[in-house]
Amino acid sequence: MPSLSRPLTEIPPSPLVAVERLLRAHGHGAPIGLHQGKTVFPPCAEPRTWQRAEFGIAPHEHAPPVGVPALRERLADTAGERRGTPVDPDRILVTAGATHAIAVVLHAILRPGDDVLILSPQWLFATGLVHAAGGVPREVPVFLELSDPDTAPGFDLVAAVEAAVGPRTRAIYFNNPNNPTGYRLDANELARLTDLAERHDLWLIADNAYENYDFSPDGFLEPATVGGADARTFSVHSCSKTYAMPGARVGHLVSPPGCTEILTKWSLHTLYSVSTAAQFAAYEALATPAAELADRRRLAAEAGRLATGALEIPHTPVTGGLYTFLDLRAHGDGEAFVRRCAEEGVGLAPGRVFGAHCDTWARLCFTAAPPQTVCDAVHRINKVYGEGAA
Repeated sequence: MPSLSRPLTEIPPSPLVAVERLLRAHGHGAPIGLHQGKTVFPPCAEPRTWQRAEFGIAPHEHAPPVGVPALRERLADTAGERRGTPVDPDRILVTAGATHAIAVVLHAILRPGDDVLILSPQWLFATGLVHAAGGVPREVPVFLELSDPDTAPGFDLVAAVEAAVGPRTRAIYFNNPNNPTGYRLDANELARLTDLAERHDLWLIADNAYENYDFSPDGFLEPATVGGADARTFSVHSCSKTYAMPGARVGHLVSPPGCTEILTKWSLHTLYSVSTAAQFAAYEALATPAAELADRRRLAAEAGRLATGALEIPHTPVTGGLYTFLDLRAHGDGEAFVRRCAEEGVGLAPGRVFGAHCDTWARLCFTAAPPQTVCDAVHRINKVYGEGAA
């Protein structure tokens, strides 16, 4: 039998599928799945048909590989409002979600064996995407240290990242606010990361999937606007969280000037173009009033406060995103804890998939169910923790 791609065989299957199997296996009529990153908010746009004059392209026609012009223009306008400076639509590439956007970037910038520094804990598919692009993921633990009041004052984010830079390092990946810890990198931290990238001539891959869920008083700060970051930052955005449309599979990239052509080449030869219907849904979602998005942010923050207030388990403080990370070191075994919670009808994501150093942690999504349901789930989680804590 011919051999298979080694990088792909090294990538584990989705761990969330295993959690769902556990929930089903234990026969709970209505399990509470807090293992997936989602919200209970309705989608900002529903599927519908349209006329060519409305969108410039008919529903049955395939879209250009870079995206429908009307959508790219609206995305550029939105990016310009967010950044406070105009953004050329030619810098926009419409993608099949944030996952595809990150994959496009990695294939465009990496040579086989190049390193990508991943600020960790990280979104669970980040390391697999680097492997799939022929690169080598290097996890740099930072977010737990920054989240802990005991370690944060003496922790030097940039020193930790710079110590990991090697001769094959090509890029730094981070998501902000962070999934799974809920930590938000501030302007000073982003500025220092930008300076480091300039010193070592590195790309920055800024995963902004949770841009609408920054609960800090200053609100979301686009990393590309900090210092000279725009010239080296690939900004990744998604409709899944901000507009509650994960099934649409639409995201986009705002690339550094001059990079769109090479990104489009790789996107073209893997996908050709994103579904025209999905692009129209994204076009309509972008017209969602700012007040509606702000209300969703407020409700998500309230859900986070309710959930973390009810937790009797050490956990990371939340300043953004949809998650808190449960510290199970006193319990001893994160995997066993996740299994026990599944037996009680509650799904959590095992910590190991967010970083090699996170075996004794688990992620909880506090917007995956209505607030009272999440609180009921938290009481079950507390019970499991109390039974097994050392």
